[in-house]
Amino acid sequence: MNSPVPNGHLSPNNAKMKLTNREPSAHDVFELLARDHADHLLVFLRAVVRDRSMVDDVFQETMMVAWRRLADFDRTRSFGAWLRGIGSRVAMDFAGRKRMVIVDPTMIQEIEQHSVAFDGDHAHAFQTRMATLDDCIERLPNDYSQVIQMVYRADLPLRKIASNLALTEEAVKKRIQRARALLAQCLHRKGVLA
Repeated sequence: MNSPVPNGHLSPNNAKMKLTNREPSAHDVFELLARDHADHLLVFLRAVVRDRSMVDDVFQETMMVAWRRLADFDRTRSFGAWLRGIGSRVAMDFAGRKRMVIVDPTMIQEIEQHSVAFDGDHAHAFQTRMATLDDCIERLPNDYSQVIQMVYRADLPLRKIASNLALTEEAVKKRIQRARALLAQCLHRKGVLA
């Protein structure tokens, strides 16, 4: 049997997955694909699930269901689309059990249509855009960078941000608005936004 890696050594193309002199198992392939699509699945679920505290639970359940149903995966389809389909069904199931709010099911379809752009070859472009966004955030004045981090990375509520910064909620909203405008200018200059 031929080794998928010359002499059994890791190469840059498979550095994420340790392979031996055997064909990769379904578990190996699932782990690699799930890792490659995890960030995008989280973005999708954050758009679908309104209760931020439930996103991680929905994400974990989605991965468990996907693993159990791996044999059902149609290899002619996009793995990302398949995973998001499971995620949307898990989110709706959670919504019923936990009385949590999700977006309207027709919105889920629209979000999925926009998500398709990030599948396959576009995953690298998505990562590049995210790196550019991170660079733009780092270039913001500290007051703006700080509020962006609190809103989008720490996912803090407006009231908590206002309290932490000793500002009114209206002042925080204005700071967020100005930070977004500066980010848009930076992303436009770097060619990420048209």
